Amino acid sequence: MARARGRRLLGPAHGAYTGGHAPLAEAPGDAQGLGLRAPARCRGRKRFGQNFLVREDLAQRIVDQCHLSPDDVAIEIGPGAGALTPLLASRVHRLLAVEKDAGLAALLREQLAEIAQVEVVEADFLTLDLVERASAEGVRRWVVVGNIPYNITTPILERLFAQRAVVKSAVLLVQREYAARLGAAAGTPEYGALTLFARYHALLEPLLTVRASAFWPRPQVDSMLVRLFMREQPPLEVPDEALLFRIIRGSFQMRRKQLLNTLEATLALPKPKIERLCRHARVDAQRRGETLTLEEFARLARAAADYGEHAGGPHPCCTPPCGPRR
Repeated sequence: MARARGRRLLGPAHGAYTGGHAPLAEAPGDAQGLGLRAPARCRGRKRFGQNFLVREDLAQRIVDQCHLSPDDVAIEIGPGAGALTPLLASRVHRLLAVEKDAGLAALLREQLAEIAQVEVVEADFLTLDLVERASAEGVRRWVVVGNIPYNITTPILERLFAQRAVVKSAVLLVQREYAARLGAAAGTPEYGALTLFARYHALLEPLLTVRASAFWPRPQVDSMLVRLFMREQPPLEVPDEALLFRIIRGSFQMRRKQLLNTLEATLALPKPKIERLCRHARVDAQRRGETLTLEEFARLARAAADYGEHAGGPHPCCTPPCGPRR
């Protein structure tokens, strides 16, 4: 599949939102027909994965789906030229618009100068310490909204999950295929380490499909808006999260092989010990990892920890990221 760029948001030429109600599936095929034009200083930068939303009605519907409240303090990842920003600001107590592109950040400050509750932060979201910022500003938990580049979706999720103690929820526009992987069922082609990584940290709610024709320049694939409700506590207990995700990754790197073989390679143990470990976990060693649920992987991790049978040093759950490998 051709690699798609991320999408960014382009404000309408005159700053007014119509709040139209056309179904997303019926989006018009060409931005030229919409009567929208880019601000003169907006140029999509390939290195930042910039594509701009040119559907005013979609901006309104995306914000509606965020279900924001006047008490929320929100962070917008990559506001671009600000198509969502004033709409978001009107629904929350305060909004941090985090923009990496210096030119767009300057444009946003100029355009949003009269909206007191918006702060434009010129920064890379991947380096932003949400815990430190929350402490400094007296925020208990952020609400995050983002129309994010496809090529950094997994790093953004890693960042959000790592700081989920101060993140209530995230509404993100991602590649539709990626969204399918996030919500996949065991045994399906889309099911993988990314699915389980996300499921361990959050509850997923698919919201809207957004056609490629809604962006300029037009990406090669459709997008989907999803909401992630961050779990304050994991859904199950494991003594060693790094071990759990090492077992999961190893199983999906060799997804067509039986657990007997994948665990032998991942844990560096002989097959007789793997067989005993699987019996202890009540998981058939002849099964393939791609058929196991999160609970079954957790039982394997607990059994490995109980037996003290996990060779190797620390293994961060997503280094390298678990998303691209299935």
